[in-house]
Amino acid sequence: MDDIRQALKEAIEDVLEKMFFVRMPGDGEEPPVVDGIELEAQLRFEGEPGGALALRITAEAARSIAADFLGTEENELDEQQIGEVVCELANMICGSLLSRLESEATFRLWSPEVVTTPAAETAEPGGAYQAVHAAPVGNGTLTVRVTTERPVCLLPERRVS
Repeated sequence: MDDIRQALKEAIEDVLEKMFFVRMPGDGEEPPVVDGIELEAQLRFEGEPGGALALRITAEAARSIAADFLGTEENELDEQQIGEVVCELANMICGSLLSRLESEATFRLWSPEVVTTPAAETAEPGGAYQAVHAAPVGNGTLTVRVTTERPVCLLPERRVS
């Protein structure tokens, strides 16, 4: 299970740095505890294994990365634009993670959607295996949880030492 956690961490960092221009802090730094409104995007994926990904991000951090991604000022964004960017972030992280875990498998990703019931309050059918990673993002926190139907092992050439 440590392999999937490391792959999740790498997928989050890779997508944030390359697509959202967010530089991650060094190892050993703990994400800040940030209270407040959060947005959550969820998507399911089919393949071997199937599962789901849930991404939670504080509202302030979501606004900030949406502005960076869209190349606009934070005060020019509406809630729909922010939600769409959060969904796209979830989609990119899921794709990056799945390609790291099962590079030979074919997956079908469902469209991500912003949800009002947090993942912690909903049961994922058949999703017995989980990995979670939290990261500081600007002025907030991003937490990603992936749930799969079966354990996932990295291919030998992808294992983290």
